[in-house]
Amino acid sequence: MTLKSEVVRAIRPRTVEEVPAPRATDLAVRLAEQVRHLRTQAGLTQAELAARAGVTVETVARLERVLRGRLSANANPSLETMERIGTALGVEVAELLSAPSKNKPRDDRLAAVLRGVSPATKRRVIRVAEALVREDRVEAKPSSRRR
Repeated sequence: MTLKSEVVRAIRPRTVEEVPAPRATDLAVRLAEQVRHLRTQAGLTQAELAARAGVTVETVARLERVLRGRLSANANPSLETMERIGTALGVEVAELLSAPSKNKPRDDRLAAVLRGVSPATKRRVIRVAEALVREDRVEAKPSSRRR
């Protein structure tokens, strides 16, 4: 190798080694999975969840985007944002961060509908449901036999 080739090699810009893209942490993935699962279970779109939580649609979209392996600004939302989303979904923040349990009973449709509604609405719906169940039990009882 000549002196000239060594000088040219030393001056030539070196390529920067490719830095691996940041990976989502297990916690960020778990949060995104839980939010998406609870949102779809409640039959909500990202926009509907955002409206209930008082956050932007982009906040919810970026949070769930972690599931596609794409980190974004909201991959690690603030505690306030997590609390808002949890409240809108009718769960505690701890449930948003907990690993899904295989033994956990599945929510039924009524529980999914009640997620995120006000306590007053929940009480009214429960009273109506209890009245319907009582009525159904009365109708289901066999009539007393005549002697």
